[in-house]
This record gives sequence, C-alpha cells and structure tokens, in this order.
Amino acid sequence: MAAKNRWKQAQVLRAIKGSGGIVSTVAKRMKCDWRTANRYVNKWNATVLAMENERETVLDVCESTLVRSITQGDTHSAKWYLTKKGRHRGYDDVQEVSISGKDGGPLKVESTSRMDFGQLDAEELRNLIALMDKACIDDGSSAEEARN
Repeated sequence: MAAKNRWKQAQVLRAIKGSGGIVSTVAKRMKCDWRTANRYVNKWNATVLAMENERETVLDVCESTLVRSITQGDTHSAKWYLTKKGRHRGYDDVQEVSISGKDGGPLKVESTSRMDFGQLDAEELRNLIALMDKACIDDGSSAEEARN
C-alpha cells in the first residue's frame, strides 16, 4: 500500500489562500480528493479560520457587486436588497399566510406580513390562488366559491 500524503498546516494554508473558501479548489491545489482536503482544512483552527476568511472575502465581493448594480439603477437588485437588509424598515419578501375554512366555514386568509395583498405581483398572486385552490380541494369546497 502506498504511503498517504501528509500535508503540513502551512501547505494547507497556502492551498486555501485565494480559493474563495471552496474545498474542491483547495483539493485541486493539494492534489488530493475533496474529503482529504476537507479533513485537513478542519484539522487546525488556523485553517478553519482561513477558510472562513476566504468565504467572507467572497461575500464582500458579492455585496460590492450588488451595491454597484444598485447605484447604476438596477431596481430588481434594489428590491432584493431591501427584502434582505431592509426588514427593520418594513421591507419583507415573506408572506406568511394561514388559511382556515375546513369545517365548512368561510375561507379566511390572513397575512402576517407588513405588505398588503395589493402589493403582490402577478406570480405571487397566482401562487396564493393555487394555495387557496389546494385548501379548497382538501376542504371539499369549490375553489370558485372561495374566490368569490
């Protein structure tokens, strides 16, 4: 059986530098398989920290790209950013919906989001209607009744 390659911490740190925190890139640089590279990356605190720093660097690059896109007027990026970073100001991309009416009562839709249903785009509205249709099928009532 051939002797296994043994890497020192300094060698693993060199393989991590500039990898973007991607284990397969580290493995390619170490000329080993992914599992071996991952094991060595997690072997020492210094290598774990180096991988975390690489990933944080990539996040910084992504955020810089996003901000540049927003400052150039990309409204889609601006809306996405607001739903992720502007929640404390009332921007939210999550619609929490509860549906009742299974006991023969009226179908009741409640939104616990800060957005009102008038702000839903066409796709979100179609998804809500599909959800209501499913609730009616499960309930035995007709979807048409629920919409009226």
